[in-house]
Amino acid sequence: MEKELEEFDINKTVAEFINLNIKEFVNSGLNIYKDTIDNLQLKFKSAYTNYLLNIADRYGKSKSFFIRDEPQELHTFYIPVGIESSNIKLNTANLKAILSHNSKTIISGTAGSGKSILLKYLLLNSLKDKKQVPIFIELRDSNISNKSLIDGIYDSLDCFGLHLEHKFIAKAFSLGHFILFLDGLDEVTHIKRIELIKEIDHLTKEFPKTSVIITTRPDNLTSELQIFSVFRTLPLSKDQSIALVEKLHADEQIKLKFMHDLQGELFKRHSSFLSNPLLLTIMLLTYGYSTDIPNKLSVFYNQAFEALFQRHDTMKGAYKRIKETKLDIQDFGKILSIFCIQTYDDRKIQFSRDEAITYLNKSKEIVNIEFNSEALLNDLLQSVCILIEDGLFITFSHRSFQEYFTAKFIVGSDTAMKKRLLIKYQKDILDDNIYKLCYELDCDFIEYEIIYPFLQDLSQQIKVKKDIYISHYLRFIKMMWTDFQFEKGSFWALVNSTCETNHIVRFVINNVAVDKIPRKFNFLDKSNWLKEQEENSKKDDSIKFTTKNLTTKDRIIIELYNEENYFSKRSLVILLKIKSELESKQKKRIEKLEEFLFKKE
Repeated sequence: MEKELEEFDINKTVAEFINLNIKEFVNSGLNIYKDTIDNLQLKFKSAYTNYLLNIADRYGKSKSFFIRDEPQELHTFYIPVGIESSNIKLNTANLKAILSHNSKTIISGTAGSGKSILLKYLLLNSLKDKKQVPIFIELRDSNISNKSLIDGIYDSLDCFGLHLEHKFIAKAFSLGHFILFLDGLDEVTHIKRIELIKEIDHLTKEFPKTSVIITTRPDNLTSELQIFSVFRTLPLSKDQSIALVEKLHADEQIKLKFMHDLQGELFKRHSSFLSNPLLLTIMLLTYGYSTDIPNKLSVFYNQAFEALFQRHDTMKGAYKRIKETKLDIQDFGKILSIFCIQTYDDRKIQFSRDEAITYLNKSKEIVNIEFNSEALLNDLLQSVCILIEDGLFITFSHRSFQEYFTAKFIVGSDTAMKKRLLIKYQKDILDDNIYKLCYELDCDFIEYEIIYPFLQDLSQQIKVKKDIYISHYLRFIKMMWTDFQFEKGSFWALVNSTCETNHIVRFVINNVAVDKIPRKFNFLDKSNWLKEQEENSKKDDSIKFTTKNLTTKDRIIIELYNEENYFSKRSLVILLKIKSELESKQKKRIEKLEEFLFKKE
């Protein structure tokens, strides 16, 4: 794949694309345009050539973490990642294999796993395949627009030079001429995301021949897109990690040392960090600064910020820039945290220069530090490189930096404000890393001011005291899910879009560090009855159970209650054990403090 990208001749490829498809384009336009076939052919050749060259120029390049001044060709710094679904694994993602599996696909991955760059890579694949015209939509734009998805698509086509009538575009969609790349579903605010998913579902029903590929962080809401296959990004292998480091523009001696250590035990010891493309890149940034790799994400980002602020010589000469502000790292970090909490609260990942200045001016009202907002913005863009200028807009170099400094602001707030902010952002607990970072930065507060009260309230609502009976389980699942559904041989549990209980439960089960509580669920072994439902759903459209109508005598409740998966009573058992362990931990903590502080009295 890498060699193909290096030999990619866009002008030749676009010319071949047009020659292969022009007849089909013209035939589609005969009943819409009054032009002769010859004139229509010239019109379409010009429009499509202009469009494809523009979109390849825009999305076939990207600014890398190390080189900010000019967008770089993807092949100069990108290593294609692998993806897998429940029944197929692609060690190197490629469009042909994805579409042969399902033309409606979601690519899900955690922060920094390379989803957006992968989507750009797949766009280049589509140009080389010469079968469908690519459309690339950055879904975060919907946060600042009230336009529908289809209107956004029309605007994008027009913006990149495909000035054709909407009637023709609609017909081309119905004939399957387009492939739609939708980037960053998780970057859309929760309420707008619910509506956007409905629009995507409607679009796939109206234009079933149109291919659609979506990228997102893991998101329960995507379960409503039931005809979509879900692929998960795979972590980088050791060889892929070394190949990526080799491509990055950094000091050669540090790169050689880093690659040598990766070949040894370093990758094995820290694979959770070094198999993630973003974190691997940041690790190279900090490697000359410190060869210690932290175990916590929060410490990792703190080291990255220190390296960026100090302009460490891991990066090449183009980065040697004098900061316009004379702030020390502590004051600079405080201002950045206030800037980030404001943008995060407004769900702004990209903004104009004027908006950025407004946020910085508001920061002055909160922090008692004098600074020039224009100068500080220039430092964020040019010297510290937390932000990137991308056309008319400014974006974070990566969304995870916004999350880290937002978490820093939260844990640095007074107790009342900290609790208010954490409660406010509970609905986004699975969409981003805020809670995970806050938990690392202030474990005790999260456990005893947020999680323990939640578990207390949960046990009271389901009326459980000690043993968990089926009646307790039934109350629990009604809080967690609206429907259980079997469709096409698979089982779905649909979360109420306004219910945060499910999200907090998942966070607690996956993150709260309580020893001796096994967290693994058995999804493979199913009762004969559950297997029957899955098999029957292959023949029917779906088999659906609405939880609010279920009783303890319903077969699905009895079956799930006795299972060992996430939808069984097992989750409830784990939650109550965690609650008990937190109580014990807090009691011991208070006893030890009493012993240490008051033993002489």
